[in-house]
Amino acid sequence: MRLTNAFFANHAEVVDDMLNVTGGCWNSTTVADGSTAFATRCVVFCEVTRQDRGKEFVLHIDAAGPSGQEWTPARSSTFTVPSKIAFMVTPTITLPVEPNGGMHVYTVRLEDHPEQITLPLHVQVVAGSAFPSH
Repeated sequence: MRLTNAFFANHAEVVDDMLNVTGGCWNSTTVADGSTAFATRCVVFCEVTRQDRGKEFVLHIDAAGPSGQEWTPARSSTFTVPSKIAFMVTPTITLPVEPNGGMHVYTVRLEDHPEQITLPLHVQVVAGSAFPSH
C-alpha cells in the first residue's frame, strides 16, 4: 500500500463506495483560547495492490507545533483493507495543538512504510470562542 494524499474535513464518510465530504481541505482552523486539541476527520487516499487486501495496517498521524513540540504519534488507528480501495476515512479524531496556536504540521504515515503526507495547518486562537471553525 502507498499513501498518495490526505486532507482534514469537518465530516467525511464512505457511502456506496463513494466519498461524501463536508468542509474539506483545510489550510487553517480556529480554536478557543486555551485549547490543546481540535476535532477532525482525516481522509487518506492510497494505492492498494492485490497483496494488500485482507492485511492489517496501522495509520499514524504525527504532529509538530510552532515551538518545536512534537507528538509522535499524536493519533494511531488500525484498519484492514477489505478490497481495492482508493481512500479511507478516520472516525472523528482529536489532534493536539499548542495553546498559542500558530503553524502546525501534521504528518500522515503508515507504520513500516516510507511514504508520508505532510499537512500544514495554521491554528488561530480566538478568546472566548466556544466552537471551532475551519
